Amino acid sequence: MMIVTAIDAVTLAIVAAIDAAVTYPVFDGPPSKLPGGTGQFKWLAIGVDVLDDQTGPATAAVMDQVWTGLGEVARSEDMHIHCVAVGRATSIASARALAMAVIQDVGTYLPKHPTPESYNALISTVSAVKPHNMAGGALVHIEFTISASARLV
Repeated sequence: MMIVTAIDAVTLAIVAAIDAAVTYPVFDGPPSKLPGGTGQFKWLAIGVDVLDDQTGPATAAVMDQVWTGLGEVARSEDMHIHCVAVGRATSIASARALAMAVIQDVGTYLPKHPTPESYNALISTVSAVKPHNMAGGALVHIEFTISASARLV
């Protein structure tokens, strides 16, 4: 059976690898309920572009493919998986530092070859840093993208 896209397998592999390596919550897609109470000062959502807009579906990822190889027998796929790192603290600066620590963890634990057909996984873009003062402290969302490539036969 021909693989149509590697995006699901790559996303699942990335979520599993990072979740196994860190002690804070890692969500596959938008969480149905954000971590609350004490002790949840940072978390990560993989496969979602924004957490602060609940009006409709979020964008999880995008990809494009092109036929390659002699006789065009394979496809090269570039995929971009949207993510949000979140930090919560008593100040914007502290919350931002926590969210940046999440991104640092992603860079450290991100599998470079998430699946047998994929390669070159990396954090390719930080698209937004969104600070928010709230009662009792601050919340910072950092929206970023993990990019990877795959060769599909």
